[in-house]
Amino acid sequence: MQTSTKITGFKKLWLIFILAFMSAVAPLSTDMYLPALAHVQEAFTTSEFFTQLSLASFFIAFALGQLIYGPLSDFFGRKKPLIIGIALFMSASLGCVMVDNVAHFIALRFLEALGGCAGVVIARAIVNDLFELHEAAAVFALMMVVSSLAPMLSPTFGGFLLQLFSWESIFISLFLLGIALLLFVIFTLKESHEPHKESFDFKAITSRYKDILKDRPFIIYTLSSGFAMGAMFAYITGSSFVFIKYFGLHEQVYALVFGANSLGFMILSIINARLVFWCQPRTLLGFGLALMCAFSLLLMFFDSFWLFEGALFCAIACLGLIAPNAVTLAMSRFKEHSGTASAMLGTTQFALAGIISFGVGAYGANTPWQLGLVIFACSALAAGLFFAFIKKSA
Repeated sequence: MQTSTKITGFKKLWLIFILAFMSAVAPLSTDMYLPALAHVQEAFTTSEFFTQLSLASFFIAFALGQLIYGPLSDFFGRKKPLIIGIALFMSASLGCVMVDNVAHFIALRFLEALGGCAGVVIARAIVNDLFELHEAAAVFALMMVVSSLAPMLSPTFGGFLLQLFSWESIFISLFLLGIALLLFVIFTLKESHEPHKESFDFKAITSRYKDILKDRPFIIYTLSSGFAMGAMFAYITGSSFVFIKYFGLHEQVYALVFGANSLGFMILSIINARLVFWCQPRTLLGFGLALMCAFSLLLMFFDSFWLFEGALFCAIACLGLIAPNAVTLAMSRFKEHSGTASAMLGTTQFALAGIISFGVGAYGANTPWQLGLVIFACSALAAGLFFAFIKKSA
């Protein structure tokens, strides 16, 4: 296994870029697609609910798939399961342009996520393999800076593709990005975890999951970050209809607003990468949760675009303090089984995201007040769990 002392300079920056690219599969696969929701709805002659279900099914598959890739990467090394996942992602992305039925499209989105989740779960495991607590928090934050460029740029790129071509061009682009990632992984990513010599043991994996589920701090950090991320996915699912249909923004303007909201997340992630060497990650996590809860509360009282957008910008930005620190604290509990721990963490996050995304579609949270209520509820649950745990620990 490599150590952080051996990874410096350009090699470290390149590693962060590759890991961020792996982690960006999820936002790329959702955010590029957001401007096309109305086009997909029209193309398949379906309802808003089934269109949004193509997002919810993606989140659910992302959750379930991580339970598979995490343990596999602990047994067989990080690269082999990763390559298989990327290949599945590419195949499903290409398949999305070939179907003419919304049910088949939703199924392919499920498979696309089932492949794409390999990059997310294994990227976290690799960081946990190579770095200790404070440096891991900084690396996670820097990864999120790079990967946050995806939600900043991908809706704009998706809108640009819609102007020149049809919505299918978005999935062709995802297929091509998959090829690029596959080549980077095969030729430039070194193995960080040697395969086990013993044969694959399903009982051992079950036992590891049980151990992880018994660890109270891991569960609290995971649930807190999961509900906070759920707030973001509620925003992702409902924002297209709120900004375009309710506030009347043009698709291109919506893409710019969506990208601007990611800028705050990127800024706080950069700040967090510095702060973790001066403050404890747990302190920064609590501060981020409290701020997000406060700003999301304001969303329910603003019916003006500028006020709503200002509060939303600040609430999403707080994830720059929440996500890297919560992930670092949770992953540090299980250094020897990084893949399995990463799988449990990611599954919980994306399961919550899938449920919340489904709820946004089913509830029809397509107005500022309704979407604000969902975002605040998620933020309040995240903060409540964390501070109740801190109080009980004290």
